[in-house]
Amino acid sequence: MSKEAVCPMKLEPEPRTRLIQYQHRSQTYEARLNRKGEAARISMNAGLGHSDEEVEAEFAARRASTAQLA
Repeated sequence: MSKEAVCPMKLEPEPRTRLIQYQHRSQTYEARLNRKGEAARISMNAGLGHSDEEVEAEFAARRASTAQLA
C-alpha cells in the first residue's frame, strides 16, 4: 500500500510571476479607473452632474430627517 506525501504549505509562485501578476492587476485597475473618470467627465459635460453645494444640501436634509427618527 503506497502513501502519497501531501505538502501542507502553499508554495508561492516565483518572484517574476508575482511581479507580472501585480503589474497586470495594476494596469487593469488603472484602466477601470480611467473609464470611470471618463464616464464622469462625459456626464458632467452633458449637464447630468450635481454641484458640491447640491450634494451637501441633499445629504444634510437626509441627515436631519434621520436624526428626527431616532
